Amino acid sequence: MTTKHHSNWQKAFVEVIDQRQRELPPAWAPTQAPSLARGERGRAVFVSGRNREMAKAVVSLLSQAREKVVMSSFLLADKAIEEAIHQSAARGVRVYILLASEARLGREQGEGEFDKRVLEQHKAMLTHLGGRALFRSAPHFHAKVVVIDPDTRPAGILLTANLTTEALERNEELAVTLNTAEVAEVTGYLKWAMWESAEHELIDPKDRFKTTRRLGKVVHPEAGVAVAATTAHTNTVRAEALRLIEGARSRILVSSFGWDADHEVVRRLCARARDGLDVTVLARVRPSSMQALLALAQAGATVLGFRWLHAKAIWIDSGHALVMSANLQRDGLDQGFELGIRLSDGRAQEVFERLVGWSGAAAWRLDAKPRLGALNGAVKLWQQEQLVDAEIKSSVDVDLGAVTAASVATLEAPRPALPQSSEAPRLAHELRCTWQVVAPTLAPKAKEWRRPAGEKDKAPTPYTPPVFREPGGRLVVAVSSLDELEQARVVMAEVNAATIVLAEGATQ
Repeated sequence: MTTKHHSNWQKAFVEVIDQRQRELPPAWAPTQAPSLARGERGRAVFVSGRNREMAKAVVSLLSQAREKVVMSSFLLADKAIEEAIHQSAARGVRVYILLASEARLGREQGEGEFDKRVLEQHKAMLTHLGGRALFRSAPHFHAKVVVIDPDTRPAGILLTANLTTEALERNEELAVTLNTAEVAEVTGYLKWAMWESAEHELIDPKDRFKTTRRLGKVVHPEAGVAVAATTAHTNTVRAEALRLIEGARSRILVSSFGWDADHEVVRRLCARARDGLDVTVLARVRPSSMQALLALAQAGATVLGFRWLHAKAIWIDSGHALVMSANLQRDGLDQGFELGIRLSDGRAQEVFERLVGWSGAAAWRLDAKPRLGALNGAVKLWQQEQLVDAEIKSSVDVDLGAVTAASVATLEAPRPALPQSSEAPRLAHELRCTWQVVAPTLAPKAKEWRRPAGEKDKAPTPYTPPVFREPGGRLVVAVSSLDELEQARVVMAEVNAATIVLAEGATQ
């Protein structure tokens, strides 16, 4: 749509360009979903949150220990849990803790899961508890679980969260209470990892971690009924994930922090989405996950984004679920030390309810091929392998400046090209473009061109309006008022002038 407004020697033009059908790069679009206000404590499944119900469950478990505590976490940085471990040791309880190696922690810093302050707190914890607990570490230790008194009064809890304050209070995380049989299975893996897979140990707080050897006496557990694992000798977490994905009839809910686009599990999720299943993906918005999440979105999955999500779980419509420490990538499903719990009872229903609750409160939804008109407000665009914050507006004014008309007589000119911009396209549903078409003016140093002398005229006489030859060689007719336009056209034809221009000092 073009509109015009004009004075004597210029016209103002307005044209509205509709960009709603323009295609954008892949984008995380805001959902406008309300925040989730649900309790953190379930019957047997906990979620993280400000009330610290998950943390309290871990502390309560540690306070009940009478003989032995065995626990595993990527790192440990929570004062209440640290104090509960200290008190357990003070009661004479033997405490065994598996951690990732310090070198691995250093590499992982900056991923958003923990910062330098958390790492420093973790190191202070080692000084505080060293000598009271036996720490063993390896770069591949990633399981998150706490068990107590496995031989006499077994109890335990398996988590997706690292035992840090941020994970327990800020992240979307799950924790599942274990029954007696499950504690026995988990303990078998923890015992094997402690004595046969650890690479370093810390006994005296005055010393650093020292290299340790395999004991060579603890047999790797046989595959059990409830617990799935990733170790150097088994990949039952991966097998269970694939079994669930293949067993779904109509619906899959899956949550993970890490994703690999080329991993078999992710490829099978894509295939099931293309088959027409309702696949809902919950993920943290991170550049390193984008290729996998885009593949899922392009396959037809609903991909929902969160700022801090860290939970790893799969639920299918048969009522079965898997909660695990493993991300859906090679480092977790194919290698490392990870633990997961198969669920088919009321805990699976609780996991389903938690995943659905998070889905309804997701801040972002991934659109693999968005149209500009479908987006509004703050978005995250995937451009040049980076997530770029941008804002989609309803309308943007674009001043295209002034353009000179070919002739005073018409004051017409095509719309100038849109200026180059880093935004492609300029991020608005409509562009309201304005520009001015101005009359051409007489070139500097133009010389008047007069009518040749005739029989009656002794010298050349001026044309009315006057004619000029510009430095470039063309003839032009120069007018000073609108009243001269009609005669200017006659003179223009008479001398074969190129156009009509505005004389210096012309009236408006």
